[in-house]
Amino acid sequence: MSDSLLFVPCYNVALACSELPVQHAIKSTLKFLLLVILLNLVRYFVAGPIEGLLIVERVFNAMADSPFYFNTQFTTFDWVTSFFYNFMIWLTCTWVYAKMHHSFRGNPVVKSLQVYGLMFLFFASVSAVYMNHYSHPKDFYIYNILDGLVVFPIVAVANGLLYPLFFGRTDRTD
Repeated sequence: MSDSLLFVPCYNVALACSELPVQHAIKSTLKFLLLVILLNLVRYFVAGPIEGLLIVERVFNAMADSPFYFNTQFTTFDWVTSFFYNFMIWLTCTWVYAKMHHSFRGNPVVKSLQVYGLMFLFFASVSAVYMNHYSHPKDFYIYNILDGLVVFPIVAVANGLLYPLFFGRTDRTD
């Protein structure tokens, strides 16, 4: 079954698959959500320590230097919101990968780095717009972009390694 049409049912049930279209859609959706959960774990448990060594202190210092702009006293709701925001980032990146990976050449890791690189450019652009248009401390957004340079490639490599396990090989050799 093709992973390029995530969430699109299998129409030729007799020839292409042994499950009903609704079952296929549910199964694909659950596999996709499990993949995104695993990528979030990679983000926190693999990229997190590296990010902690390289950039987190600078980000937190920028926030602490401007308490008027930043909430540094996180409540449980703030943490839930932060985790949800990160989940949505990786869900979006992975969904875009699922839709675009056939347009790229190379092995799944290379394709993933290309797609996640495009998504990083969008992420960095949004940060740059905020940096340019608002009076928030500019260094926070620079550190935020540098943080993305650390995290996006790590999650992209994980996606390139895990995606084929969930949805089959995605290599294109031509």
